[in-house]
Amino acid sequence: MNCGAVILAGGKSRRMGRDKAQLPLSGMSFLERLARELRGFSELLISVDRLEHHTAAVEFGVVVEDLWPDCGPLGGLYAALDACKSDALVAVPCDVPLFTGELAEALYRCLKEGGAETDAVIVRTNDGRIHPLCGVYRKRCRSMLRQCLDEKELRMQHALSRIQIKEFAADVQSWRFKNVNTPEDFASLTNRSCLAISGWKNSGKTTLIERLIPLLSQKGLNVAVIKHDGHTYQADVQGTDSERFFSAGACASIVYDREKYSLTRRARVTSQTLQQLAPEADLIILEGEKESDYPKLETVRRVNGKQPIEALKGRLAYVSDYELATELPVFGFAEVQKIADFIMDAYEQGWLRERWKG
Repeated sequence: MNCGAVILAGGKSRRMGRDKAQLPLSGMSFLERLARELRGFSELLISVDRLEHHTAAVEFGVVVEDLWPDCGPLGGLYAALDACKSDALVAVPCDVPLFTGELAEALYRCLKEGGAETDAVIVRTNDGRIHPLCGVYRKRCRSMLRQCLDEKELRMQHALSRIQIKEFAADVQSWRFKNVNTPEDFASLTNRSCLAISGWKNSGKTTLIERLIPLLSQKGLNVAVIKHDGHTYQADVQGTDSERFFSAGACASIVYDREKYSLTRRARVTSQTLQQLAPEADLIILEGEKESDYPKLETVRRVNGKQPIEALKGRLAYVSDYELATELPVFGFAEVQKIADFIMDAYEQGWLRERWKG
């Protein structure tokens, strides 16, 4: 069985007030982001109502127009299955921009594991919701969809009742299926998610961040880390070519190899600068920043002989090696998994976006 993919981009976007497929996120439109994630499939279709309304879509895949106008996503899915050469199509709507190629592959594997009797795989998120437009459908489903269109029964839930489906539990990846339907949804999405790990000097901030990164990565987050140095730091190893160029007065010095690069630039960092850094990151962790307004975890150690920082803003929880009199959550330094779960919950709830506006 070979599998292709389709991006459903033919909606009216009435609540958004503009074409959702062309909304920008980290330098790319929603449509471009999804097309890049799905480029591993041999066939990529873009389902639209009319090509004249979505001329930019031809850049990313084979555009398929609705055969049944004004029949919503059911009509778009039918047109794609009717036009495709593949035995099945992974389907994703254009207003789910955080969807990934890894999830698409997992859906396809789930269909194969379901056996020949499984017609489609549908996503269920942690809140119990079914997402009929996020899944994978065998080409044979088009006959069922055609019957629904003939009967003018356009509800996807009704269509699903006529075929053999298997559910895919999104679990920790549920946040990637969030629909962006309104300007408010879009504003929440585009505010960068930032969390500061703050505390007095030698309170365990660096070690905690180092241990959190792999756990958050396992949950599907791309994590970037920014460290503030209260003193003037050495930007490069003394004596290297790049350090010599910078010391000679270059405005910027870049060194790179096959897998990474480093940039040293003469500039003051502002909140706007931070917002532009690491556009591929889902979460930016800042070490320090205790005087900022970012949401924070505060690290507290008895050996420091200091109380928690009294004027700390945006504190969400403590990480401490002794008991604290507080109503906020308090984690031990060894409870890294619980801390990662807490951060992931805060991320999914939007707390890390809403509290920082850049």
